[in-house]
Amino acid sequence: MLTFGTIMRQNAGKYRNKPAVIFQGTMRTYGELNLRANRLANAFLSRGYKKGDKVAVMMKNHAAYVDIMVGLAKIGVVIVPINYRLVGSEIEYIIHHSDSRAIILTAEYAEEIGKLLPSMPQLDTAVAIGETNIPQMLDYEAFLASASDNEPEAEVNERDPFYIGYTSGTTGKPKGVVISHRSRILTGMVAAYEYKIDESDVHLVAGPIYHAAPWIFLVMQLIVGGTLVIHEMFRVEQVLSDIQKHGITNTFLAPTMYNFLVNVKEDIKSRHDLSSMRVLISAGSPLPTKTKEDILAFFPGADLHEFYGSTESAITLNIKPRDIQRKERCVGQPFPLVECAILNDDKEPVAQGEIGELYFKAPYLLDEYYKNPEATAMSFYNGYFTVGDMAMQDEEGFYYIVDRKKDMLISGGVNIYPREIEEVLYTHPKILDAAVIGVPDPVWGESVKAIVVLREGAALTEEDVIRYCEGKIASYKKPKSVDFIDELPRNPSGKILKTVLRDKYWQDQQTKI
Repeated sequence: MLTFGTIMRQNAGKYRNKPAVIFQGTMRTYGELNLRANRLANAFLSRGYKKGDKVAVMMKNHAAYVDIMVGLAKIGVVIVPINYRLVGSEIEYIIHHSDSRAIILTAEYAEEIGKLLPSMPQLDTAVAIGETNIPQMLDYEAFLASASDNEPEAEVNERDPFYIGYTSGTTGKPKGVVISHRSRILTGMVAAYEYKIDESDVHLVAGPIYHAAPWIFLVMQLIVGGTLVIHEMFRVEQVLSDIQKHGITNTFLAPTMYNFLVNVKEDIKSRHDLSSMRVLISAGSPLPTKTKEDILAFFPGADLHEFYGSTESAITLNIKPRDIQRKERCVGQPFPLVECAILNDDKEPVAQGEIGELYFKAPYLLDEYYKNPEATAMSFYNGYFTVGDMAMQDEEGFYYIVDRKKDMLISGGVNIYPREIEEVLYTHPKILDAAVIGVPDPVWGESVKAIVVLREGAALTEEDVIRYCEGKIASYKKPKSVDFIDELPRNPSGKILKTVLRDKYWQDQQTKI
């Protein structure tokens, strides 16, 4: 059975005394991890939880994240990971929309969640890791200790939902992406095959686990019996130190993280032995040629892969080490078991070298957008799925993402949707019109720029606009810069011409994202 709980129970027998998770100086074996997961599962069963119920999780990377993934997977309770940088109404919306009954969080978010509890009566259980002053919150370790470590009694099918990952849409409201056990277990198994990962490997988890890619590679390493080294957050010197200390052999990092790594001072780098690293994986935004060269020089002998994917589709395309330097700004060829098609507006295949919308079919796809049949129907065509990206294929069968049909921008590997930010700007009494675009950023790939039209007689500064967004949206979504103009360009139907706005900032760039 292709369920995460089944595989982890089997691995507890095969690798009982082998390190499964290393976090902040604490190591847990596969056997210990399995017992903790069983306690978590049984604690929820004792509170009446059943297959299909939802539990939200809000925390930075933590060893407990793995307890939760394994434990809830064993009883068919669906995990709802929440971006820990969200605030107030953003968190509340996801908890309400997902129908979450419980939330597990680390103590640093207790105050934020505590303020929301009165407006979320559907939450009958709140469990906190660490001490809090909120009486409704149960202590995580006490919660586990209250239950048996026997294997929980529950029937879970591989087609049952594993988790619901929320990804913002162009409407500004996040969409819940329903991912089955079968989808993510197959993704992990095939990723291990594609990237040549096995039980001897040690994987560094430095990207946020709530995000699709770190989740996938975490699952990949555990299902083949390897070891995870989990970092709470990405910190350059900790990465270098732990590569040497734990003999880390593979990792996934967003391009921004690689950029910070390769630009570390030479005297810091020289203090660490990085020779154990053999597989490097990147995604989120295209790696510039110079960055690829810097990565390979920084980790001599390591293989560098770059893939294209999404929460909805997992890994769709992958460019391998043999091609990554000769194919500039390329996202490679289809990942195993993926079929791709580039279609025009009439849903007909385009000729080689022509641009169209990328569609793909694979066993890794989402089941649906949760409680959003319209979005689900719009994204599928004859069994193929699209996230709205425009692509072309060259004469060798390699794919290139050339534009986004939707207006999403990517900053530091994180998806940001302008409409959500624009809606906040429109609430400012002095702002008449606004558009948000991504502009080139040498560190983050893209940064958020607001282009604002003020009401007659009004005056605002860039700082005023940025400060206004504080507390209304997550900090990483706030504009990093603001331009003021007299009128936004629009087409005859009144739609803002964002391509015209972007051209001013991207005209001197090698590639327009």
